[in-house]
Amino acid sequence: MSKADVLSEVKKAEAAAAKAIKKAESKAQSLISEARAKASGMVADSRTAGQSDAQAIVDAAREAARKAAEKVGAEGEQQIAGIKESSAGRRTAAVEIVMSSFMAD
Repeated sequence: MSKADVLSEVKKAEAAAAKAIKKAESKAQSLISEARAKASGMVADSRTAGQSDAQAIVDAAREAARKAAEKVGAEGEQQIAGIKESSAGRRTAAVEIVMSSFMAD
């Protein structure tokens, strides 16, 4: 093999290596772009799931508060009814005492 043939073969090998490097760099850039897009999608999905979970917690807390408020309201109504009931018998006696007090003067 002559010097020219060797030089030609070296140049061919260098061209093939440059082509392989360019192809590898292109493939790496493609993989990086795909990974970024996938990561962005995962972040968006996680954010959506987190918001859904937070909304479920808020809804559950609201429901628990509503039930507690209803319970307290019902207990208050029972207490009011009990006070009215116990005071009904005393009202007549109180009116009589006040009237007799005015009549005595």
